[in-house]
Amino acid sequence: MKVMTPTTRYTWLKMDQPVIPVNPSAWDHLSEVESALQKGVKATTDERHPGFYEIELGDTWYYIHIPSRLRAVYLVAAQNRATAKGSEILAQTAC
Repeated sequence: MKVMTPTTRYTWLKMDQPVIPVNPSAWDHLSEVESALQKGVKATTDERHPGFYEIELGDTWYYIHIPSRLRAVYLVAAQNRATAKGSEILAQTAC
């Protein structure tokens, strides 16, 4: 895993660990998130929750967790910003 943290809230994430959805409704998003992480993607760190990040790919927002002890990425939530009404989340679970 390669994580470079500049002085801003943004982090560059590049890794080849598998992405595991914590909610079955997130299966449709796995290949897009895995592909972005393999190429490298700009992520916003969640300052209140270590190891949690927000990424945006096209019109979709993702909330992921990268635990320090496990070799996987957990897809916690996904939301399509173009079609979402209010705060409707496509896939979410509590961690």
